[in-house]
Amino acid sequence: MARSVESALTSCRSYAFPFLLVAYLLFILVGGAVFMVLEQPEEDSLVSEVRGLRAGFLEDHPCVEESSLDELLRTVLSAGKRGVSEADGEEYNFDFTSSLFFVTTFLTTTGYGTTIPLSDEGRVFCILYCLVGIPLTLLLLSCLTHALLPRVTHAPIRHLELYWGLSHNRAALLYCGVLALCTATLFFLLPAFALSLLERDWSFLESLYYCFISLSTIGLGDYLPGRTHSQAARQGLEFATSCYLVLGLVVLLVVAESFWQLQQVQALVRLFVGPRVSEITGVCLDELTGDPAAQVSPEEPRYTLPISTISHPIPAASPSVEETLSLGKPHVASYEKTASLIVHPEALSDLPDQND
Repeated sequence: MARSVESALTSCRSYAFPFLLVAYLLFILVGGAVFMVLEQPEEDSLVSEVRGLRAGFLEDHPCVEESSLDELLRTVLSAGKRGVSEADGEEYNFDFTSSLFFVTTFLTTTGYGTTIPLSDEGRVFCILYCLVGIPLTLLLLSCLTHALLPRVTHAPIRHLELYWGLSHNRAALLYCGVLALCTATLFFLLPAFALSLLERDWSFLESLYYCFISLSTIGLGDYLPGRTHSQAARQGLEFATSCYLVLGLVVLLVVAESFWQLQQVQALVRLFVGPRVSEITGVCLDELTGDPAAQVSPEEPRYTLPISTISHPIPAASPSVEETLSLGKPHVASYEKTASLIVHPEALSDLPDQND
């Protein structure tokens, strides 16, 4: 019975990764179908409304040519997609604060897409700047994550183990749950509530949607704060959003790394990719090679020597009774010498070389 269960588990593991690929493909197809069902009626309704407004405008203003109106609409829509509006000239997309916001969204790979370079020189500089800036940003975020993990994750888990008497697995599960709850409250719910108060046209759901789209680095750009405010308020919101993106990404990386170290998550990964690629923890890789010289650091002193170096060699021939009785003295001396070497390792330099 046990062998049949083990063979069934082995066969399931062999088909786990292809099953994951097929399930992910079906997941994408189902997502596309659901969005088509949900959004296509709204799109048709909006298109009908725009066509009705256009026909009504042409009917109310017969002096306007239809081709001229279509050209105006195309120009305005194209400029709006590039981040340029027909405002009264007081709002700019590339003043210093807006440019700083633009750089932050690109380096964090959020890229809302509402503000884009307008000149060829700006596009070339954007390519070169991002080629250096995006890897540098990822390196900085990775370093911050690994620097915060011992203090933010490992230390609280050890505290739960020591003072609450929990096992490591239960302490890690409890802490990760609390960490996820605090992150959702501080970086999603509270900012969404603040945005719903600042942006009167946004509901709480729209504000929460903006926070999620931003911190997940999807950045659709359909919602941006500060567009209906004054220039000063807009610049303040853009600066606050830049800080929010960088800080939120660091926190989300810490949360993701904390969950990644859970035993349940590692077991799920091993289920799909097999145990051979799982990371070996708690074992020095030099120990697996069998090389004794590689196992000891050259900086660390060695407190023991081979017995052939410390004790006198024993004759190969069969010793007599007197020789056997006399062998105890050298051994006693060698044991005393070994003990002195353990206490005083610096005495190793005074030992005679075997080759002499």
